[in-house]
Amino acid sequence: MPQVSIIIPVYNVENFLIQCMESVINQTLKNIEIICVDDGSTDSSGTILDKYANSDARIKVIHKKNTGYGNSMNVGLQNALGNYIAIVESDDYIELDMMEKLYKKAEIYHTDIVKSNCFFYQKIDDFESDQYADIMENIPIENVFHSLEHPEIFLKAQAIWSGLYSRNFLINNHICFNETPGASYQDVSFAFQALACAEKVVVTKEAYYHYRINNLDSSVKAPNKVFCICDELDKIDSFIESRRNNKDALKWIASRLGYRVLKEHYHNLASAFQYTLFIRMVQYFKLYKQNGYLKGKLWDQEAIDDVNEVILNPNKYFMSTAKSFKDERLMSDICLNQRIYVESILKYIINGNCIAIYGAGKLGKELLTYLLSKGYPKEKLIFLVTDKSENESVIQDIPVLEVCDIQNKQSDIIVVVAIKEQNQFGVAKSLKKLNILNVVVMDENIKKYIRQNTVTVKK
Repeated sequence: MPQVSIIIPVYNVENFLIQCMESVINQTLKNIEIICVDDGSTDSSGTILDKYANSDARIKVIHKKNTGYGNSMNVGLQNALGNYIAIVESDDYIELDMMEKLYKKAEIYHTDIVKSNCFFYQKIDDFESDQYADIMENIPIENVFHSLEHPEIFLKAQAIWSGLYSRNFLINNHICFNETPGASYQDVSFAFQALACAEKVVVTKEAYYHYRINNLDSSVKAPNKVFCICDELDKIDSFIESRRNNKDALKWIASRLGYRVLKEHYHNLASAFQYTLFIRMVQYFKLYKQNGYLKGKLWDQEAIDDVNEVILNPNKYFMSTAKSFKDERLMSDICLNQRIYVESILKYIINGNCIAIYGAGKLGKELLTYLLSKGYPKEKLIFLVTDKSENESVIQDIPVLEVCDIQNKQSDIIVVVAIKEQNQFGVAKSLKKLNILNVVVMDENIKKYIRQNTVTVKK
């Protein structure tokens, strides 16, 4: 049995892959297996991997269609046989003794997780930098501890690649990656699950991993990545609800982590998408405050004040923190910014193969009228309710179904929650816990827009 299984997710990294592979195959710890998961690369990455596999029996290459980072990592975990799991991103590289050093610590301390620091590596043209980063600053060194004894470790950089995980520990606790599209933030929920379950963690001051940061100033410009961090936070919430122990402590920790990653993603987004996320961020912050989470050593006063400012005056906060737009009207006219947010959400809804309107009351019927006025096919619409016995079976020729009717066949259904605003967020979270993932809430901005832009359909 291999001592360590090294999982390398790969997608179109031909320029960096050889450096990565050379650092892995030449590890001083020889009893390893190297699982390379090619996520449908369209460059020469797959060919490079096959050449390495032909010359090294420890390498297993899995070629699959492009399904995203989370799925690639889960495929790697499912195929791993080692005592410990390591993760190496295919555009990074590692010190030749990383696996040997970390494996020895894991065995000495009998840990669930061993974590190390890293180097931030940057190479642009003739400029090259490789700086030590103390990402585990203020965490006890060479001392075994339970993660909840030092909850601040949850707020450190996720850096899931800077350590080793006991494979049995991951299996026994059903820890895996969230399989959302793309490759953004899937490490957030994985890292949280692992730390939440870990009874034995050890941290070393040493650094072995070289993390490439060539695009520090880049913005997230893909519309489908706007809510990826929300998917991770919802995954964390579902995980906590499934736990028997420490729920209150974990929810408190998750709130502070949520604050940090939401703010990070908000600042990383391209200007055109910031308001779209900001609306959701306000909802999360309100929930954190309502539940009494803004307290304790993880919540410093500056963070608490920031949350309160967002809640009390969201428009003012957005105007003072959003990136500058090329179109200055967007910064001078908050209404125009709101319209861009609403139109992007409605475009996403209308492009769906099937729309389920949760709520058969006034708001649901207003949304139905809007969708029909935009030419959305009536046969692709359904009303969704919790209990059909309290509702008609058909409303305006649209069938009424219960949530359970679509629970296992809803991959292409977009559910729009069209009920009173104070109940929307709770319902949306409940739907996601039932694995109904494509959920949109009809907030005040969307409701106002629909009422102003609905054209009556002539019968």
